[in-house]
Amino acid sequence: MTIYADPAARPSRAPIDEDYDDYYDYNEPQAQKHRDPLWAKLCLILGSLVMVVSGAVVVIPKIVAAWATSNISREDLLPPGLVGENIDGSINILLLGMDERKQNNDYIRTDTIMIAHIPKNHDQLYLISIPRDTRVDIPAYPHTDFAGQTYKINAAFAMANRTHNERGGWVGDPTAAGRKRGVDLTVQTLNALVPGGLKFNAVAIINFDGFKSILNAIDGVDMCIDERTTSIHYDKNNRYHTNPPGMSQRKVYEKGCRHLKGWEALDFARQRYNVTGADYGRQRHQQQLLMAIFKKLTSKGVVTDLGKLRELQKIAGDLLTLDLGKTAVEDWVLTLKGLRGDNVTMVKTNGGHPNSQTFGNESFEILSPESLDLLKAVHDDKVYEFLVEHPSWISSPG
Repeated sequence: MTIYADPAARPSRAPIDEDYDDYYDYNEPQAQKHRDPLWAKLCLILGSLVMVVSGAVVVIPKIVAAWATSNISREDLLPPGLVGENIDGSINILLLGMDERKQNNDYIRTDTIMIAHIPKNHDQLYLISIPRDTRVDIPAYPHTDFAGQTYKINAAFAMANRTHNERGGWVGDPTAAGRKRGVDLTVQTLNALVPGGLKFNAVAIINFDGFKSILNAIDGVDMCIDERTTSIHYDKNNRYHTNPPGMSQRKVYEKGCRHLKGWEALDFARQRYNVTGADYGRQRHQQQLLMAIFKKLTSKGVVTDLGKLRELQKIAGDLLTLDLGKTAVEDWVLTLKGLRGDNVTMVKTNGGHPNSQTFGNESFEILSPESLDLLKAVHDDKVYEFLVEHPSWISSPG
């Protein structure tokens, strides 16, 4: 991304950012299939792509948008007081990566928390990740007997999502009602970080197994691996392991640009123990994966392949659960139809530098004053101006 001192002089370009969970076997089928989604943008991209292919952007947007999103489950997730009025001005989309593990009754956490910000001229997309271990004040949530706590931000979803099992213990709640509670408290927590608060026009919950389906449907992606990365999930014979094999037996992603199969791209983007900056390095690689998916989805090989488009349309129903706020899906598609891969900018929270502190026996990530300024810039719709002053916070697309 090129930074211009005068915002009026900038050409039409844009931004992006993201995050995942750790030991999740996305190779094996899930015991239960829930509509706990992928990336809000994917749904909107599908509608845009189909309209571009059909040449019917203006003529039949409602029909095409309805087809592209017909399999996608819609849920009322956002708390009423924090829903953006419309998408005529700047737009904020909350993206949550759900850590819902198979055959596991533990709490459901959101190890990916991203804010997708689109400025009022709708010509750019900025993705900003909030580290999952960020120390925040989580408000009380009486619906689940949660008294409130200063803790890691990924616990906000878990504390509101939880429910009693048959023995009276707390477990994660995979139902629509559970998701709604989790989103409610997460949004309240984010809102409290910013003077003036943050409202969201839409929310989507990311299902990491869904990424594999998308990547398989588009035959993998091209990525530039920026540092030698060792997998904790796969061995050098490409076999998945629940417990990491010895270092000499692990799969290695060497530095350089190449085509990655879907499972390889996901595995590379999930690593955080053997990368520079730990979780910030993982954020960077996940941002790069999203960019690669975005570019592949908008490439000629996809938009001109009606068979692929039909496959993506079917997959969307298994991946996405959306709350598009007060705006009809066809209006979203028309509003964002001009966004392309080179309109996306990835932003590094804390400038990509770990800022860990220990409280008691727990290690937390602390958002720097500049990171809080970045969130304030989201509220004020001045992210571009923030990046003019902090150009090193722009992440390489890879």
